[in-house]
Amino acid sequence: MNVNQIVISALNKITTPYPNVCPLSPLPNEYITFNYADERPALWADGQDLYDETTIQVHYFTKGNPQPNKKAIRKALRECGFAILSTQEFYEDDTGYTHIVVEAWIEGIIDD
Repeated sequence: MNVNQIVISALNKITTPYPNVCPLSPLPNEYITFNYADERPALWADGQDLYDETTIQVHYFTKGNPQPNKKAIRKALRECGFAILSTQEFYEDDTGYTHIVVEAWIEGIIDD
């Protein structure tokens, strides 16, 4: 299962999300990246994988108040079928960004 399009369409309402790394330079005041933390078969039948389960990490960086978009990110992911596993918040002294990490899980039909 490729969840890139699901994540991008869900989070596009907030700001443009980028897989793996933000390509913009200089970096904007806020941006979202995401990566696959784990992807594995979850259901087998007749010797074949049928369903994948995928865990992603969404990284939201902002120099402003992170709370409204932190909630919006979690809501958008839930609306697309993700279960939220955890949310963490860090402040990066060297960059001045607040860094929110939302870990989310989804399962779906394998489309390899």
